[in-house]
Amino acid sequence: MPISKQPNGKYQARVRGSDGRWISKVFDRLRDAQSFESETRHDVKSGTAATLTERSLTLEQYFERWFETVQSRASKGWRDQQRHLFQKFVKPTMGHLRMEAIFPHHVAQVLNEMVRQKKAEQTQLHVFTLMRKLFGDAIELFRLLTFNPAQKTLKPKVPIKETAHLNMEAAKKLLAHVVDKPYGVAIWLQLYLGLRMGEVQALVWENVDLTDGIVSIRRAYVRKERVVRDYPKGRRHHSHKMPSELQGYLRKQRETAASVFVATSPEGGMLSYEWYSRKLTRYCKELAIPLIGTHGLRHSTSALYLSNGATQDDIRQLFAHSASSVTERYIHHRGSNLDKVAQVIRLFP
Repeated sequence: MPISKQPNGKYQARVRGSDGRWISKVFDRLRDAQSFESETRHDVKSGTAATLTERSLTLEQYFERWFETVQSRASKGWRDQQRHLFQKFVKPTMGHLRMEAIFPHHVAQVLNEMVRQKKAEQTQLHVFTLMRKLFGDAIELFRLLTFNPAQKTLKPKVPIKETAHLNMEAAKKLLAHVVDKPYGVAIWLQLYLGLRMGEVQALVWENVDLTDGIVSIRRAYVRKERVVRDYPKGRRHHSHKMPSELQGYLRKQRETAASVFVATSPEGGMLSYEWYSRKLTRYCKELAIPLIGTHGLRHSTSALYLSNGATQDDIRQLFAHSASSVTERYIHHRGSNLDKVAQVIRLFP
């Protein structure tokens, strides 16, 4: 019989795999056993079902197989991070377990151990996301599991902290202060256009149209890999109109530019992130304005554009975000314009 009731009241579903051996799994409910039996039969006929040998893989063995499949679908930096997280946090607790023997409480054990070790909430979230992806692919790509043990209810809750950024007055002070100083071009580009650090580093004059005032983002420097990619984050080229002040500033810079790069280090080579970051901090201290990092300049751009009437969707287009949920992190001081709006609403002028 494909499905049989066990003495303990559970239901065992059995389907003969393509290797002639039985693929078996026990369920608490008859409905789940029937669903598994039906899906597995379909997979056997289509040639996508896992054999019994594959189902007996340990999580560590499966990880290596999974890792091979993502080689061509992700950056080296991302892959290295996933391997590090697995080796350090997941493998010690679950690496030896067979795939079919992993349940949500095992995932909880991994996360609880990280809490015991006082690991940051963001690191816990990264590990959970890895496990969610691992088991999700085990279902969709490998047909090794029928449900994801990394249940959404176990997802760590990370406090949302507002990134330090500059208001319009502080932004004006900083821009005026760095006009003719080292790394001033990078600061102007980031504040006016919200470019990512890697986009600023890889930007060349060839992609800046000073006549029409258009900046085209075609490349990005990846610091972890030390390479320039011919596409920015999200793998999508995008172009943006420059504010007139930035356009005029870049015209003057172009007249004396000796490098193909728009923003450079003082020696004229590619912009150094480390030295740029240090100099930005020093400028903020000199002006007695909030200390911000390079990403804080990007957040300052959103504040600048929103103050001048841009919508959240406009910010999403400017930052080339793939989803509006990402853009929400850049929306600061929500509702701060409501008082102004209240003063101008007139239905019966």
